[in-house]
Amino acid sequence: MCYYITASLPKGANMEKLRPLLEDFNMDFSLINNLNIETQLRPNELYFRATKSHCDCGTVLGSQNRSQEYEKLQKSKKVKALIKKRWSDEQIHNWIKEKISSKPQKISQKKTPEEIDQEINKWFNFIREILKHVKRIGILKHWYKFGLDIEKIVLRSTTHINLKDLSANTLLYLEEDVLYEIMPSYIY
Repeated sequence: MCYYITASLPKGANMEKLRPLLEDFNMDFSLINNLNIETQLRPNELYFRATKSHCDCGTVLGSQNRSQEYEKLQKSKKVKALIKKRWSDEQIHNWIKEKISSKPQKISQKKTPEEIDQEINKWFNFIREILKHVKRIGILKHWYKFGLDIEKIVLRSTTHINLKDLSANTLLYLEEDVLYEIMPSYIY
């Protein structure tokens, strides 16, 4: 189906007070009731569809992370054939890395470096501004096969990031199915 960027906020977040900020950054933050993911978040955490776009397939968030491509190639028929040919794990790893690095990244074909910088700066500024009003924000990128309310997501991990340590690279290399909880510097 599509990639979607979702977000979590503490239960006490005043959404009415945040609405002007969300509008300024063209964010949606419509509530999602997905019991599967809610059981993996902090207790009473609110879970949202972050953006207003139709989908987030063109997002720069995580666009430089190629781990999904690696995993897909690792399960491919070609790798199974290489295993039958008695290639070592290291040889297979090197073949996959070479295959991925020789293939152009999709995001670079669709967006100019300036557009990538603009989007990263928008996210960075949004996160910085929202953290003036809440204790933390969680960001999650997931490839949805079903609806937002019914998708069975298994979080691989939760990564805590201090706002002062947040960088463009952090956002460009986000991993799918990892919840990134970003907190203001004074709380961390």
